[in-house]
Amino acid sequence: DNIPQAHFRAIQAVWEHGARIQTQYDRKGPSGEFLDPPSRDARVLIEIADPFAEPRYPPILHSEIGAYIAEIMGAKDHLVLSMRELATAVAQGGVPDEKRWPYTYSGRLRRYPDLIAAAASLAAGVSGNPAEALFEALDNRTMNQIELAITRIAETPHSRRAVMTTAIPFIDNYLREDVPCLREIQLRALEDGDGGLVLNMNTFWRSRDLYKAWPDNVIALTFLQDWIAREIGRRTGAPCRTGSYADYSGSLHIYGSYFNEIEGDPSRGLRSFFERHDEAAFVGMSMTGEMARDLLVLPELKDLLSENKIAEWGFGPEQQRLIAALAEDLEAGRSRA
Repeated sequence: DNIPQAHFRAIQAVWEHGARIQTQYDRKGPSGEFLDPPSRDARVLIEIADPFAEPRYPPILHSEIGAYIAEIMGAKDHLVLSMRELATAVAQGGVPDEKRWPYTYSGRLRRYPDLIAAAASLAAGVSGNPAEALFEALDNRTMNQIELAITRIAETPHSRRAVMTTAIPFIDNYLREDVPCLREIQLRALEDGDGGLVLNMNTFWRSRDLYKAWPDNVIALTFLQDWIAREIGRRTGAPCRTGSYADYSGSLHIYGSYFNEIEGDPSRGLRSFFERHDEAAFVGMSMTGEMARDLLVLPELKDLLSENKIAEWGFGPEQQRLIAALAEDLEAGRSRA
């Protein structure tokens, strides 16, 4: 029914039924032996009937959720390496600068390489180094998949083709760094019987940290879902509201390094996760969207506009305007946290 309920049920299901699988992130000893126990891992489909039903924010959040929402909406896309830089990183075995990223979900969705446009650009004439011309074309000829999906739904609400991808196989298959966990987003619009639309979102993930990262992902992506629904409504002139959210993970897992938080420690009097919480208690510890907006999201968005954060993240005028607009929309009630 809501996000916290889904989180608790998923933790319980994966803990009880997940396969035992080691991961490449598990700690190892001097002799190469694993120090962390195998993760609990499963293929899982989760549907949330109303992601804005209260309470909305689970008690377990891993990141600064306001900053993560800003990232999903595009505030950190300027940190993504260019295609030429990514090709160099692949050839040299890794991204050299931890302040530069191989991708953001927003960057892959809003600035996906448009191969047809790039090819047309090259066909029009190449001056100088052909390889440099190719990389320049791939960086400058891009498609905004979110914009295209909104247009498709606005023009043909019953379309099944409003699909966005983050995968770039000719880059991702050779990256040693983490590649996108989120792989695909599909938008489906249904008529509500009153002349309006209900926008459902389906997402597909290759890998997911269930215990800590899952809530952040869902909160931020449903914020995007709500933004898209309002944009469709603005373009069509008919109401469009946020509907259900569903995600399928090929690997939804609880890392072995988290097991002390799940199993507890009887010798120290620490009870296990399921002794501390049942579903009702877990949901009862969760925050409403209004509480989270005032205590977490707005303060974190405004902090991103501080001199220190602007310098830390290299926010230019475009990024600052985006973050300020997100905060203003929340304060004015035009969007929901």
